[in-house]
Amino acid sequence: MTRRMADPTFLAQQRGMIYAPQVKAINELCDQLMKELTRFKVPYVAPHYNAETARILALSSNPGPQAGGEKGSGFLSIENNDGSAERMGDIWNSVGLSDADVLPWNAYPWHVHESHPNGLTTELIDAGLEPLKRVLELYPRISAVIAHGGDAHRSMRRFVRKNDFASFVHERGIRVWETRHTSNRAYILSTHDKAAALDAVRKAYREAMRFVGLTPIRASPPARVTSVESRGWASGELSEMAKVVDVLSREESGRLIATFVEELSPAKRNALLTELIVEHFLGAS
Repeated sequence: MTRRMADPTFLAQQRGMIYAPQVKAINELCDQLMKELTRFKVPYVAPHYNAETARILALSSNPGPQAGGEKGSGFLSIENNDGSAERMGDIWNSVGLSDADVLPWNAYPWHVHESHPNGLTTELIDAGLEPLKRVLELYPRISAVIAHGGDAHRSMRRFVRKNDFASFVHERGIRVWETRHTSNRAYILSTHDKAAALDAVRKAYREAMRFVGLTPIRASPPARVTSVESRGWASGELSEMAKVVDVLSREESGRLIATFVEELSPAKRNALLTELIVEHFLGAS
């Protein structure tokens, strides 16, 4: 299920369990962080997670409106009533992650979304490093971090290199995967580029799952091309065939083709491969 925080009954249930054993330590840390910086809220981790058994940390930028805003749930949750949370939940479900395997957190845990809607300053990212370490110290089972989006990437790069934290990362054997944010605007892409972007995020999670000893659900094979209509789709979506033909007409065509293909995005490579296969098998249709 998704967006369950929009259900008053479910939301009330979660609010009544803020200090349940599986999230007690991290939510007490949230209370402490709010005492240290009283101007801003720190959303709690929703009790439908089990922080005590988590092996992967999903790190984003800072709490969004549906988490920490005035009308938000007050929780970090894939059940929040927004597209980013729903997309995150769909990704986890598609690779076989449960709420017992992964823990959400933010590079800057205080809710400052309204004043920083386009990203965090370096000062805020640095201010979030110590709370991040405190979270990881609470949960020694976590050894993989999926960093979603630019702010999370910058946070983890600084975290693993700064003297105060580098030895901690090394001793814990923590490994980081950088991937795309799950916000709606991160997926304003063509249909095929969007699919490729989501596949890249799933790939990162599958690798992290194997690293921590979990078995991911295998990726579905790409759909087979079975009709002339599919051939038309490939040609309409991507007219790279004409470019290949042009390259083939030149000298040193092998080297030029290799260079040309390397410069294509993964989605365009897939579309070109589809068109070439269809051209070969259905060209006489």
